[in-house]
Amino acid sequence: MPTNCALEPLCRQLDNGLGVTLLSQPGTRKAAISLRVAAGSHDEPREYPGLAHFLEHLVFLGGAGFTAEQRLMPFVQACGGQVNASTQARHTDFFCEVPAERLGEALARLIDMLARPLLTPEAQLREREVVHAEYLARSQDPETLVATALTQALPAGHPCTAFLAGNRGTLAVESAGFQQALRAFHRRFYQAGQCSLVLVGPQPQAQLLDLAERYGTALPRGRQELPVPPAPLLPLRARQLRMTLAGSSPSLQLGFALELPTQLAPGALATALDYLRTWLLDESRGGLLDSLRMAELCAGMDVQVLYLHERQAVLRLGFTAVRDAERGRAEIAAALRNWLGFFAVAGERDDLVSRYGAIQQWSLSGLPALALARYWQANLDNQPTALRALGTAGLVALRAVLGQMRAPERVISLFAGPTEVAYWPCEGFALRMITETAPPLSSSIRHWDWQLPLSNPLLQAGPLPVARGIAASWRWLQAPLEGEGQGALHWRLCFEEQLAPADLLDLVETHLARVRTQGAQLGVTLQWTAEHGGLQLCALGSSALLPRLLALVLHRLSTAAGHGACSPEPRVTNGQVPIRQLLRRLPELFHVPPSGVSPMGAERLPGLLQWTRLEGQGVGLDAAGRAAVEELFTEVTELLAPAAPASVHPGLYWRTAGLGGEESALLLFCAQAASDAASEAGWRLLAQLYQGPFFQRLRSELQLGYAVFCGYRQASGRRGILFAVQSPHASASEVLGHIEAFLARQTERLALLGDDEVAIAAAEVARQLGEQAASMPDWAERHWQQHLAGLPPEQASAVQRALLAFSGHELRRCHRSLCQAQGGWRVLASNGAPGSDRAALRQ
Repeated sequence: MPTNCALEPLCRQLDNGLGVTLLSQPGTRKAAISLRVAAGSHDEPREYPGLAHFLEHLVFLGGAGFTAEQRLMPFVQACGGQVNASTQARHTDFFCEVPAERLGEALARLIDMLARPLLTPEAQLREREVVHAEYLARSQDPETLVATALTQALPAGHPCTAFLAGNRGTLAVESAGFQQALRAFHRRFYQAGQCSLVLVGPQPQAQLLDLAERYGTALPRGRQELPVPPAPLLPLRARQLRMTLAGSSPSLQLGFALELPTQLAPGALATALDYLRTWLLDESRGGLLDSLRMAELCAGMDVQVLYLHERQAVLRLGFTAVRDAERGRAEIAAALRNWLGFFAVAGERDDLVSRYGAIQQWSLSGLPALALARYWQANLDNQPTALRALGTAGLVALRAVLGQMRAPERVISLFAGPTEVAYWPCEGFALRMITETAPPLSSSIRHWDWQLPLSNPLLQAGPLPVARGIAASWRWLQAPLEGEGQGALHWRLCFEEQLAPADLLDLVETHLARVRTQGAQLGVTLQWTAEHGGLQLCALGSSALLPRLLALVLHRLSTAAGHGACSPEPRVTNGQVPIRQLLRRLPELFHVPPSGVSPMGAERLPGLLQWTRLEGQGVGLDAAGRAAVEELFTEVTELLAPAAPASVHPGLYWRTAGLGGEESALLLFCAQAASDAASEAGWRLLAQLYQGPFFQRLRSELQLGYAVFCGYRQASGRRGILFAVQSPHASASEVLGHIEAFLARQTERLALLGDDEVAIAAAEVARQLGEQAASMPDWAERHWQQHLAGLPPEQASAVQRALLAFSGHELRRCHRSLCQAQGGWRVLASNGAPGSDRAALRQ
């Protein structure tokens, strides 16, 4: 069991009423801030839907003390951090992660933008278009549509039934009444008594407290508002619904309207739901999901809390790829009721409750600063520690939840599929949905042999299964000092046979889902990507667990044909956000999917693995862990650097993904013409200098869309700068034109930069590379990507040295090389074609 200093925070309240939670994590290089305003969409005036979400956007445009490039977002981007925010029903979260020494500067900017936002009319008009673009993108998102559909069944007048995202029609920026409501909402809720601040960093608690007191006092003094009693969730307006979800396989969505007795502590419901979710998603033999798959009733299941406030919750259970629309719905619903009855008796066993506590402790070990800050923010009701132990209150809440989930009057049944039905009368997101009046079919009588979840196989002892027939080339690297006890494994399965990456990815996502869930329970992440001729996987987490996880992955793949009767869930494309679909298909920028490849079923995987070459890298494992990994293979040799990818030709290469849909999305990858350290230094510096202005120009000024970003990336072994845009109104060709115009403007900007300014920016990029060298995940990822690109191990340090001597003349030379597409511009567009005036090679 890992020991965890993440469970010993310092909690204080400042004189102005701000609650602060301080967590010291010695040895880390990054620090994080999470600030929660205890007000969200359900607290806004009903006549202005989306006002709370709109204000969340507006404050990022700057406060009185920090404007333009000094704002929080450009500041965080410039120092290589991350920043975001989220508006929920009853709270709004702002969070960021920065280098530890920049924590005070980031906190000063965050507090300033919340306490003294500018809220200028011109900025509001521009930002309303950004919110509208986000609304259009979410209008195509299946999760948003399903959540909206389920909440429509709640009683009329409950805030969950209202449209709360906001769009051009609901945000009446030009109205004096709207401006008055906006400022009144800000004064009422954006004050110290309504806020809670969490700081996580390597600084001692006393120093973190000093930072909180120094900057937190800038929030206006105030008291926390008394909570408004929530509206009742019953009686439901509808219990059976059918909706159109274009491009999706049939799914069953079950919603549960839950209300707990008032005598229970507020945090008990959240703990009970987390406990239940843990075991619902467990994929052990004899569990709910495994049994449904074996009965060929569905392919997968998801559990999500759609709404949680005080003692109310709306819980969603989604079952994908339902085999029989009518009979399958009845069978799944009956099976779930049966399992809930079983779990109501067996779920309180001491060994299961104890195992849940162990899972919580494992999952907290090794969390980065930002994840810790957000975890603590979400669990402040569970003081004195953030560790969710079920406890007496949790058990009482669990019994109430299980009882209510079996009560028919609290259950919403929603069947979603491609069949078109009429439009549902509601504001905001357009739903094609109807109420079903026919009584549901009765299910056949089945005997379910339910089993309690087994102990997580990653914690079991005993020999690991050998990956028969697989030889490996492997290398081991020493971990940096940060992240003691954590490790990383990267490996690539290289198949002799050409395989379509999308087919391989779909198959692997199905057959490794169980292993990924088992790893996630214990804080181990497992990710994979498919490229031309291979499958890449990465595992991060406790170094003690990684050898067994690798063994489970290889064993699962080599025996895939015998696991489960369900075939992989059909791939869904229409309805997913286009930019995400393109990022998934990023390898197509350099490798056109092979034609004439037969569909790949699970039965082919074991045979393919017999002809597989595995390349792997491990970081942070001790001698025993390294030996355990090497014993998995029939033969292990030293991993040698591959040949560098073939050089790409200059010019523009355009590939259309054919996604369809109303919105356009485009990826532009500008590849470096050369891979030497000086060239990489220049391109990394360019990416740093482009990032903020690109976001400002295309998202804020031109209002092209909600999804806009650029950064230094690697794709199929090539390094360069990736630009990504999704737009609700500009075509892909027009988006490319805007990127070209942006780069032309950068020519003028870079010409005005003096060598001193270039040196400052280059030193910041070099510092960020130095930060990566101290972070175990970043260090491991860096060396693995260098291997895939055929670069020497010392590449990163050579790039750092080149940066420290970089000049404005060299920077402008790199910019010209990019603008002239000397390394090639690779476009992957959702639809459309390059304009007729472009000399483009269409692949």
